[in-house]
Amino acid sequence: MLDYPQFKLPEFLLDKTYLEDVISTALNLIFFHRALGPVKLNHMRCERLPKITQLRCGEPQVDKDIKKLIDNINNDPNMINCQSLQISLKFMEEQPTTLLQFFKPKLKVFEEWLLLFQFGLSSLDKTQDDFTHILTKIIDIATANYDHFDEQFDQSQQKPLKYPYELTFNLQ
Repeated sequence: MLDYPQFKLPEFLLDKTYLEDVISTALNLIFFHRALGPVKLNHMRCERLPKITQLRCGEPQVDKDIKKLIDNINNDPNMINCQSLQISLKFMEEQPTTLLQFFKPKLKVFEEWLLLFQFGLSSLDKTQDDFTHILTKIIDIATANYDHFDEQFDQSQQKPLKYPYELTFNLQ
């Protein structure tokens, strides 16, 4: 049994054509609602899903990590024949350390998000409608589980607080 909450989003039928827009939009929305605190939002239209506006959280490292994840998925040799994709986003916090552990902070997972995609053909309109439902679900879960977060600023650096995270994927 996990010692942290795990939020599994409903499985989503995804045409591989829309992979980049869907993953980027979903992950940016989760990051915005869960780990970054107050940040400047960037609104962008999705490249292949014209009815969907993407909220980009404006954190350069998050953008790099999401792009790297998408590139790794697309370049995985198993991607050609895979039937499904699972993406895991884990948020962690530093745990108090003893003097013996001062070289590397101990991180503990406090929350995990699972995005589940089944690959198959779907019309553009159905994809956009179903994906809008997933985005609404992300907002609902984030709003209902707001206990770990507060909107404080790190006054010493004038930056929003940010939690370490880990992004992984599994092709099946």
